[in-house]
Amino acid sequence: MIKRISLFLFLLGFSSFAGAEISEVKLYKNEHYVTKIKTYLFGEQTYFDSGEIIKKFGGKTQWYSVSGKLIIQMKSHKIQVNKGSDLVKFDEDSSESVANVLLVRAGRIFLSKDFFTSSQFSRTMGFRVEYDEKAKTLKIFENINISSIRYFSYSDKTRVVVYLYEKLEFKTSRMERKNFILSVLNGSYPAQNEKLEVNDGVVKGIEFNQEEKSARFAVSLDENFGDVETFTLPDPDRIVMDFKADEGRVRNKIGLGKEEEVKVIIPESSTAAISASTISAILPDKMTVDKKGVKKVVIDPGHGGKDPGGKRYFGLKEKELNLLVAKELYALLKGEKSFDVLLTRNSDVFIPLNERSRMANDFGADIFISIHANASRSRKEKGFEIYFLSEKASDPWSAEVADYENSVVSFESETSSYDPAALVLHSLAKNEYINEGSQLAAHISKECEKGTPFNNRGIKQAAFYVLRGVYSPGVLVEMGFMTNSTDQNRMNDAKVRKKLAKAVYNGVMKYAQSKGW
Repeated sequence: MIKRISLFLFLLGFSSFAGAEISEVKLYKNEHYVTKIKTYLFGEQTYFDSGEIIKKFGGKTQWYSVSGKLIIQMKSHKIQVNKGSDLVKFDEDSSESVANVLLVRAGRIFLSKDFFTSSQFSRTMGFRVEYDEKAKTLKIFENINISSIRYFSYSDKTRVVVYLYEKLEFKTSRMERKNFILSVLNGSYPAQNEKLEVNDGVVKGIEFNQEEKSARFAVSLDENFGDVETFTLPDPDRIVMDFKADEGRVRNKIGLGKEEEVKVIIPESSTAAISASTISAILPDKMTVDKKGVKKVVIDPGHGGKDPGGKRYFGLKEKELNLLVAKELYALLKGEKSFDVLLTRNSDVFIPLNERSRMANDFGADIFISIHANASRSRKEKGFEIYFLSEKASDPWSAEVADYENSVVSFESETSSYDPAALVLHSLAKNEYINEGSQLAAHISKECEKGTPFNNRGIKQAAFYVLRGVYSPGVLVEMGFMTNSTDQNRMNDAKVRKKLAKAVYNGVMKYAQSKGW
């Protein structure tokens, strides 16, 4: 009887694949052969077994059969695919539509090859995937040295910025008045054949093509274009192209003053998927902004309410420690006439990550500081870490910390809204303020090393949701390890918490001095 049931189940599973043509492709990483992997042709669309291919990519999957939801964890990123929907969510702040992206057959979950070759997948993961049907190859290019491209529409120019992971040489050329070409020598960018529409009167759009020995960015020029200036900037390394308007025609056309508030340009359809690159904003020229006056600091005590934070073995919970230190820091900064200070929470309440970011942006934050305590599987790990935002984690441990802190979204309701304006600000924050965030982190790290008993584990980078959404330089402070008895004893001590707050305060003051505030 058992044999008959087993045979029936086998035949049932086999019949589910009866309409599929099963084949194999060779998997390469950076042109080096790795292994073979099966493909499944359902109709005219090619699929991979999700568990098999994600494992090859170094990630893991979790399938929720009741809700029909597939969660993919790769590096510090979380991707969600739903059965019956073509919309794929990447890290909660971007999405892309992929036709018939997910299939369920005989209890196995299949993902379309178009999912892996999509531009948003490449941008999120930081590597490029190329599928060649004729050659039967699937190639992963991990040697990416160009992280992203962004554009910003100012009142008198359009700035196009190519962000690099390392310094690269480049050359430029002009094709009459219609196109400006930037060729980044030996450059490799994740999103193949990307096209961005700008249409701000100076620049029409930007088109990227990956060539054999260079990354080629073609900028199509509009009627108000006057001149272009190209230069490089460090920390992070980037190539900047300033496309200047012709005699201020754009300023007159738009009617903006130099110090007007930021106005975000959002696609007409509020339901349209907004990628990390296809955004624009009209910004005031930073050289004309008045640096005098009160600066605004937002202090964010991590976790709270139904989200307790890190596991405690004794003493205070993480959410309690975070709030106590945040209040100490608030009192110190509030005593400075040059600062206006806001706490995202001053009691034991739960606040979603996107709401914390929105509060900071509504307040007009010049600095954002999120206070946390760390945790590890090993009780030997101890010390403080200062993080600033990066699209890629600086090391595996940083990715793990970001995954843990980002897991707070599991406490949020399904109806938590990430509106289009917030998504645009996420993209802006990820790039315009990385350099400033690194400087702020450096000052705070130095002061924490001098003024607290905790070991200095260094300055690190990772993709924290709460930092992504803030339109200002931001840092995330991991004070010490809840899982280490020495660190926990110190954090439970009110005198040490005062030292922590004082050290962060000193770091903020040093940063402010460096900016001439």
